[in-house]
Amino acid sequence: MDTVQILKGPNGIKMAYEQALSTKTLDIVCLSGAYATVVGTFFDQDYALRLFRSQISTREILADTAENRADSVKKDKKKNQVRFVAKNIPSESDFMLFGNTAILVSYDLANPFAVVITDRQIASNFRIQFEALWEKAKT
Repeated sequence: MDTVQILKGPNGIKMAYEQALSTKTLDIVCLSGAYATVVGTFFDQDYALRLFRSQISTREILADTAENRADSVKKDKKKNQVRFVAKNIPSESDFMLFGNTAILVSYDLANPFAVVITDRQIASNFRIQFEALWEKAKT
């Protein structure tokens, strides 16, 4: 069944991330640097630990920063692959893609939210975009 969920606030964002733990493969574009301002320690001390200790294979596209490059060294290069893109335009947002689901997250301080779209056509469109970006991203 195709659905669109709008999950508001920090708790809504956390709920969206929890949904992404239900898959075997996860593609991620993470361009946020200030996510902790919105969700506190949830991402670094809870979600990321569970994700990377799980059997979920990931491909992450991250902003090309010294911090992200240093963090990527800790990740398995087969199960958890990472590539980098220049972040020339400010963006406090994340994007996750798995199965027929796309999750868009805005870490806007005044109105943080996540949109979870479960639709084969939308997921296909985002998958094409992700693959193109993955091919262009730097290792």
